[in-house]
Amino acid sequence: MTPIPTPTDALLAVPPWAAFLLAAAVALVAPRRVGYLVGVAATALTVPWVLFAPAGTALVVSPLGFEQTLLRVDGLTRPVAAVFGLVAALGVAYAYATDADARTNAYALAYMGVSVAAVLAGDWLTLLVAWELMAVTATVLVWHHGGAAVRPAFRYAVYHLVGGALLLAAVVLHVQATGGFGYDGGFAPGLPTALAVLGVGVNLGFVGLHYWVPDTYPRPHVAASVVLAGFTTKVAVYALARVVPDGHALVAWMGGAMVLYAVWMAILQTDARRLLSYHIVSQVGYMVAAVGIGTAAGTAGAVAHLSTHVLYKGLLFMVAGALLYRTGTGSLKRLGGLGRRMPLTFAAFLVAALAISGVPGFSGFVSKGLVIEAVDSAAPDLLWWALVLGGVGTVLSFAKFGYYAFLRPAPEPLSVRPAPRALTAVLLVAAVPSVLFGVAPGVLYGALPGDVGGFEPYATSELTKAAAVTAAGLVGFAALRGPLGRVPDVDVDRLLHPAAFGLGRGGAALVAGTGRRLGAALADATALGAAAARGRADETRFGLGTTLAVVAAALAVALLLGRLG
Repeated sequence: MTPIPTPTDALLAVPPWAAFLLAAAVALVAPRRVGYLVGVAATALTVPWVLFAPAGTALVVSPLGFEQTLLRVDGLTRPVAAVFGLVAALGVAYAYATDADARTNAYALAYMGVSVAAVLAGDWLTLLVAWELMAVTATVLVWHHGGAAVRPAFRYAVYHLVGGALLLAAVVLHVQATGGFGYDGGFAPGLPTALAVLGVGVNLGFVGLHYWVPDTYPRPHVAASVVLAGFTTKVAVYALARVVPDGHALVAWMGGAMVLYAVWMAILQTDARRLLSYHIVSQVGYMVAAVGIGTAAGTAGAVAHLSTHVLYKGLLFMVAGALLYRTGTGSLKRLGGLGRRMPLTFAAFLVAALAISGVPGFSGFVSKGLVIEAVDSAAPDLLWWALVLGGVGTVLSFAKFGYYAFLRPAPEPLSVRPAPRALTAVLLVAAVPSVLFGVAPGVLYGALPGDVGGFEPYATSELTKAAAVTAAGLVGFAALRGPLGRVPDVDVDRLLHPAAFGLGRGGAALVAGTGRRLGAALADATALGAAAARGRADETRFGLGTTLAVVAAALAVALLLGRLG
């Protein structure tokens, strides 16, 4: 008797990441508007898919003779995948509103799809495959923009290929130690865990491994920046929680270092997207510290801050992109007076800036407060102070952003093009969650793994702390406004970090040179093969392309048989 299909069977028929990839294919062949509509629909469906899928829902296959869990829903994957679906839909809509072409849409959908696949992966092998595909698709997304984005795309590839190699080595050692790819029981201790943390640390932006973030995110199309800001580092936070589920002191201290170092660098920036890029590293530092302390409250805080950060940081990149799209510049040295000329964009900025600054009534206050409280309960006071001082620096840097872009008079005549209705609509819709999670924290806390430990965000002590941090940040900006106004409008990293800049440039040159040498060698081999094969066309009919097609078909059949079995 044929089994009656269950709702779970229907969900597994088209996993969320498959819908993303199908939408990417549609975007390449359909009219532009159709491609974007399909993209928004396919990504938005991730939210109800993840929320309604029963805990334990899994897609297990055996294509190579052992079980591989392509998808699993649990308390950790559910909130992360759900917020990814929402941010992806907003990102696609924003790309449409800012005139991104069909290929940018397709590459972004593919990148976001494999990012969701990484989060929903049920074992280390599946995560590793998705991890490497993230590096490839993100590189293509940046590279596609051309011009000034090409070299950073090379450097991005270098960083993430190295990080992927470290993670691959860690997984191999983990399998040797445990005999399987499963997540159960955490990662194998010792060298496997060390390599995994370092490999994941590349994507997290550990201090010293962070250069790719401010180097890459300001370069491509503004829509690509929004997409990139929402996924790579946040998938890495999720992976870190899998690697060290019980935390580690060094991880916690690295989180504190990320918070302080990156917020200081953000304060020095004069380009809006570079400022926001450093704040990605700084805010991810809060999540890393929360994972590092290894408590249930820490895990809950990390996921809460991940969820709110994806939303308000995506909105901030949308605002920065709107400034560039409508004025032609993202330099805070050249912007000014836009509060009156772009009032709705200014309103969206205020929501996001107040959220990231941890002001009561906004989402960042709720999630950052939970992280700091968890750290205060389980870590040395010095780490707690690092997170609090990072909050002061955050307020200072966004006071700077708001003042120079929106409040002060423009230093020179500035032309502002009209805003498309779609762009305004996306900004306003994207601002809603940052307010909702702030005024109704139970909506956020109810979806978290772990235990918030009875934390009350609107307790008098928390409100007092937030007021003190906000006041200190505003006073700091008032005191430093003069010196900050004299920071030159140049690549600050190129001045302050010549070694990192040289390493990145050298890595790109090495990759380019290797590619040229491999291309020349391949051309020579092809010429020799052609010369040897003259007169034997029948024997050489199956070329490289045909061979690859045969291999791909064989793998597809193997996967299908494994699924049916």
